[in-house]
Amino acid sequence: MSKKAGKKRRQRDVGACDVTRDRVRAHFLDGQTGPWARKLGAEPSATDSADSTETAPSNDAVPSTPTSSSSSSETAASAASRPVGPDYSVPSSIDIVADPVLHAISTRRSISKLGPETPNDADLRELIHAVSSVADHKGLKPWRFIIIRGHDRNRLGEALDEAGNVQRKTGEINEKPLRAELLLALVASPQDNPKVPEWEQHATAAGAGHLLELALWQAGWGVMWRSGNLTNEPAVRRLHRLKESELLMGWLYIGAVPERYRQRLPNSTRPLPDPEQFLDTL
Repeated sequence: MSKKAGKKRRQRDVGACDVTRDRVRAHFLDGQTGPWARKLGAEPSATDSADSTETAPSNDAVPSTPTSSSSSSETAASAASRPVGPDYSVPSSIDIVADPVLHAISTRRSISKLGPETPNDADLRELIHAVSSVADHKGLKPWRFIIIRGHDRNRLGEALDEAGNVQRKTGEINEKPLRAELLLALVASPQDNPKVPEWEQHATAAGAGHLLELALWQAGWGVMWRSGNLTNEPAVRRLHRLKESELLMGWLYIGAVPERYRQRLPNSTRPLPDPEQFLDTL
């Protein structure tokens, strides 16, 4: 690539970045979404920069010539040869580290070994109140949570044993529900609505569960979403007093994040997947 071509390429990239920045400014600044958006708002926009540097054309400017048919053919051929797929040529202006919401999303981890401390019921109500903003066609709120603490965890273990036809020796118990002091059962509870199919309401319930995971993580709590083949067996459904139309989507195991894990977290090297595998165009 010649120096001249390289300079033109850099100029195009800068212009594309300015366009993206202006779009982000227009979309987010009214709500001041995160510190990165506020920082973006303080920067001069591409339009402002253009206004300050633009000069009037001289009288001896050479008029442009009409586009020839050969140029049109070359343009069409170039467009046809473009690869199909997402366009990553425009640099992103989103700062995942600076924005607390995006940072919580990108750093969330499932914690299998949890400490005994848990959020209290008042904290849970506040967080569940916040996640009720989940995308919800017709606002049906087709989900609910069931709090499971103390001896109720043993009752869940007994129901799981009954569902799995497990016979234990005297004094033995199913210790799986005891891996956390607090469990939240997530129940999809579809409502009758001709415009919202059941699968869509299940998706909303799953979204509420994942949002609650993120909210708990951002509030400092560890979470592990567990389920299994026995989740909707009759004995387990009976314990949770489910209606026939309801679906148990598993349990959020909630507790304190162990200090040894907190110390490792800043240096965690688990890479996030390449987003290209999840994107395509029609």
